[in-house]
Order: sequence, then C-alpha cells, then structure tokens
Amino acid sequence: MLCKINQQLESRNFVDDVNFTKDDPCIFVVYPAGAAGDLLIAIIDKHYLRTGCEYYGISDSGKVHLYTTDYDKLDLDQDYKFDQQFFWDLAENLGNRNLNYSLLDQVIFGCHMWQDNQVEYILDTFSKAKVIRIMPQDQEGHDIIKAMKHKKLNPNAILDKSVMYQTEMNNARVLEIPFGSIFNQTNFLKQYDRIINFLNLNGRLICHDYVQYYLTKQGPEIEKTLKDYSKTI
Repeated sequence: MLCKINQQLESRNFVDDVNFTKDDPCIFVVYPAGAAGDLLIAIIDKHYLRTGCEYYGISDSGKVHLYTTDYDKLDLDQDYKFDQQFFWDLAENLGNRNLNYSLLDQVIFGCHMWQDNQVEYILDTFSKAKVIRIMPQDQEGHDIIKAMKHKKLNPNAILDKSVMYQTEMNNARVLEIPFGSIFNQTNFLKQYDRIINFLNLNGRLICHDYVQYYLTKQGPEIEKTLKDYSKTI
C-alpha cells in the first residue's frame, strides 16, 4: 500500500459503537454482471490499509473470489434499498469478523446497481460516496459481457439490453470506466491513472501482470476476445 502510517487502525485501538453511516466517505464500484467489476475492486482495495474486504484469489473458472466491506450483501440485489436495516447488517457483518468502522480507512461496496436511476439513488443517499461505473461502450462490449455472464453464472442468464442505453453521467462523484479498457497494458495504465486521480490515491500499485493472470483464467477463447476488444477502445 502507498499509504501513510495510521496506527488508529491497529486492532488495539478498536472503538466500540463506531458504525458506518450514510454521511461517511465510501466507494461504490457498480457494473453489469459479467463486466469484471470484482477485478477492479481487488485492485482498488490494495490501495488502502484496511477496508474489510477479503480477497481469496482467482478460481480456475476465472471468477475473482472477493468479498467487499459489506460481505457481498449488495451483490444479490440489483435494486437495493439503503434503509436502517442495511446499516445494522453492515455493522453486524463487520463485528462477526472482529472489525468495526473505527478500524477501517475506507469502505468499498460492489454491486450491480449500474443503471442511471440506481447510481443517482446511491449519490443521493451517500453524500460522500464516489461511484466508479463500468459500462460497455458498444454492441460488441455488450455481447462480450453477456458471454462472460453466461460462462460464470448459467447458460440461460440474460443481460438486460437497457445496459446499452445508459447515459454518461455528468457528475464529479462518478467515474465512467469503459468495459474492456483494462485488458491491454496501454489502456490499463490510462484507466488506472484516472482512478488514482478520482480517488486521490498516491500512485500505481498493481502492475498489469495481475490483469494478465486474470485473463489466462478465462480460457483461451475469451482471453483472446478480451485482449482484441481492449485494443479497439
């Protein structure tokens, strides 16, 4: 991590009843299923000392095995409501892992709330949230995401075609990342620098070798497709 020392995050400095609220800073990474959002979350997570995220590698099927701060509570619901129960559940999930908000230097959520109205809802609810949204830029990107979703979920899964009709949001708290743009080194470095500037990070930490490893786990056909597509963006 490229971070200054922060001894307040040491376990011995645990402060009871300090819980995350809608007015605290956080990061949302939102994306359609199949758009490699977990890969991007894994990269961002390494820039912080303790987020409550848990990373366990990449499976032979190509899935990034990662839990976000909320322990993937949001991942199961594309249209989640951030009521008081959500914040209680988050505090409980952290407590079950011997953590609470006082021991975190960032909170990271990852979910499929990528549609315009859902992103606006996140921004309206969390006053200090920053949103990174991964979206396809063309029909080919849409088709690749659909193929990725089928590969990792089930062959009958159908991606909502409205994914192609979301508008680029003109909001300083939203960063749009074109799907596929990190799968070759030149574009990866460009998008990485955009993320660094957006999140006020101290510089690059993860090299493109990590993305290359992810690609090898997708199988030869999808690996080639993703690499070739990335060169067109």
